[in-house]
Amino acid sequence: MIKKINVQIFILCLSILSVLSVSCKKSQADLKKKENPISVLVAAPIKQHLDEYLELSAEIKATKEVEISSDVPGKIANILKYEGSFVNKGDTIALIDRFVIGANYAYAPARTPISGYVTTTYMAVGASIAASTPIANVADINQLEVEIQVPERSISGIELGQKVLIRVPSSPNKEIEAKITKRDYAVNPSTRTLMVKALIDNKDRLLLPGMFSDVSILLNSADNVFVIPNSAIFSDDLGKNYIYVVKEDNSNNPPQELAQSTNKQYRAYSREVNILFTSKDKVALSSGLEEGEEVVMFGREFLKNGSLVNRIENDPTILEYITPQATAVASANTNQNTSANQTAIVKENTPKTTTASKPTTTAKQTTASKPTTTAKQTTTTPKTTTSTNTAKTADTVKDTGSQSGDNSIYSIGG
Repeated sequence: MIKKINVQIFILCLSILSVLSVSCKKSQADLKKKENPISVLVAAPIKQHLDEYLELSAEIKATKEVEISSDVPGKIANILKYEGSFVNKGDTIALIDRFVIGANYAYAPARTPISGYVTTTYMAVGASIAASTPIANVADINQLEVEIQVPERSISGIELGQKVLIRVPSSPNKEIEAKITKRDYAVNPSTRTLMVKALIDNKDRLLLPGMFSDVSILLNSADNVFVIPNSAIFSDDLGKNYIYVVKEDNSNNPPQELAQSTNKQYRAYSREVNILFTSKDKVALSSGLEEGEEVVMFGREFLKNGSLVNRIENDPTILEYITPQATAVASANTNQNTSANQTAIVKENTPKTTTASKPTTTAKQTTASKPTTTAKQTTTTPKTTTSTNTAKTADTVKDTGSQSGDNSIYSIGG
């Protein structure tokens, strides 16, 4: 009796295990069947050049700039040089009348100690001044310097001799190159910035003292490196960086609906990479990627290791990252296609106009001679013809119902 119970229990366990295994297989099959590909933008990056710049704002000043003042008090008798005048070292800018009662003094000259241009005059003729009162300002604008306040977090990459690109609102499409010639060795405690100065050769006189400018300091430069958008990179809790590389799906058990498809299927696999540096929205990779491999450029947020993907290639948003020159070619092709489409639309519209005029011709052929004459009158005198056509149409409707259709067509055509 006990043996029979044990056998029954054993048989029952086997049946339960078989049912569980079948259900597990069905659930796995259902999971594979329900797997949907995720659409992502992919591209195969190529090796290229990339620069990293520190973008800041700065003020342009003259390297040599002085305020001209008088050594004696008095009144300004005459101003010899005004704004825009070029002066040599030792030239007189203004004459001062000392107006001492009972004494007759010659005019005292206020001379410039440097050569340059008079940028500002502060006083007018007849103004009373004390000793050392500024009268005018003289600056040498052949050589200028830009004063850059570098934030404390970025001073580690600043060195003498670094290239600086300068842009001013007066010439937005032109970049002026300079080099860092001076840097402080103490951070300003109130602003937490470091003063850096770059020398500018201003022989073309494009810049003036006091101008506001945007500057770009070259921090890093790399040749022959893979460049990808910053959106393709993600990190883990340990600070390691990864990308998704797209490979062909060679699994033995693809989803049921995909197994019947003749198209190739692709999956995205995570891979660790090393970043050389980041420049705006671009990243230069030092290792982790091979030539010809496709990378998920945009859309990685919904992926996990091994996810089935739908590859979208040659998207304009990623051309600038993988082939910078291809962007111009793509835009040119787009313009050509747009022009072709516009030409095609014009050609399509032209027959439509001709078709619209055909019913008028038909109406003239089927209508009697009197309505035809009326049509000619319609062209010359629209108001009179409109009333005449209305009366004739009404009469025609009363006489014959068969011609009412012809008259209505004629009326619309006319």
